[in-house]
Amino acid sequence: MPWTPTSEFPHPFSRVKQQVGYRLSYQIVDALIWLGIWDIINEFRKKKLKLRPVTYLSGSYSSPDVPYGYLWSPHLVPKRRSFPIDVVGFCFLDLASNYVPPDSLVQWLENGRAPIYIGFGSLSVQEPEEITNIIVNALQLTGQRGIINKGWGGLGNLAEPKDFVYSLDNCPHDWLFLRCAAVVHHGGAGTTAAGLKAACPTTVVPFFGDQPFWGERVHARGIGPPPIPIEEFSLEKLVNAIHFMQDPMVKQRAVELAKAMENEDGATGAVNAFYKHFPRECLEPKPDPPSRPQSSAGFLEYMYSSVFCFL
Repeated sequence: MPWTPTSEFPHPFSRVKQQVGYRLSYQIVDALIWLGIWDIINEFRKKKLKLRPVTYLSGSYSSPDVPYGYLWSPHLVPKRRSFPIDVVGFCFLDLASNYVPPDSLVQWLENGRAPIYIGFGSLSVQEPEEITNIIVNALQLTGQRGIINKGWGGLGNLAEPKDFVYSLDNCPHDWLFLRCAAVVHHGGAGTTAAGLKAACPTTVVPFFGDQPFWGERVHARGIGPPPIPIEEFSLEKLVNAIHFMQDPMVKQRAVELAKAMENEDGATGAVNAFYKHFPRECLEPKPDPPSRPQSSAGFLEYMYSSVFCFL
């Protein structure tokens, strides 16, 4: 998630709404986190590293002198002039190649049109039965088929089976989302990336943290409705979200973004960004050092040249 001050949007952990406060929100979040961890940091520095303690001003980890490489797609959150960092692309694990889906899931997918995926991963909901009823009723009212990921929240436990609903325990997103018409999820960075890569219109139902931020980014790209906070989750809002995602223009924008992301490789981008900022003298070949220093001065020079690039 973004952690470098910018006037384009607030820190993902903040709830600042006015643009005048966007840049300041990063310092506020930094300061609040520092208040919670300064004693642990300094105890570790003194006892383990034998270093002096640091204050917030001297130990801030948002220093403009430190290069940052962010693992998201520049087509979702572009790099701007006020954002002096590297945006290297999302990282993906190829889990689909080793996944063997259950026969019941394959048959269900083949027996109708592409479904809508709805799931909140490892996040638990306070009233899973009520949330499940909202999901089922929304699917029925909109005439859609749906896959409900049970996750850790206990969703998808139906009193009576529905032929238009499949309750799923676990499945790699890179396999499943390619077979879905749209996705509704909590808005974690990884799940969001997987849905966008699969060209799925997306509705984000954020719980906390950076999830509202990713929901807002998806909405800003026109690929989904405004995020629906879990405490505001309702039948009316889910029905409206499904109708939004069914718009052909929304699907077209999702396809265009997926095409733009198709050749992104966040891992390679991260390595390239690292070497771009790495001291050049450490990349140049060095002559073989003498096998045995001839004097104490030579020994010190030998040791200095050996460790210089690691400091």
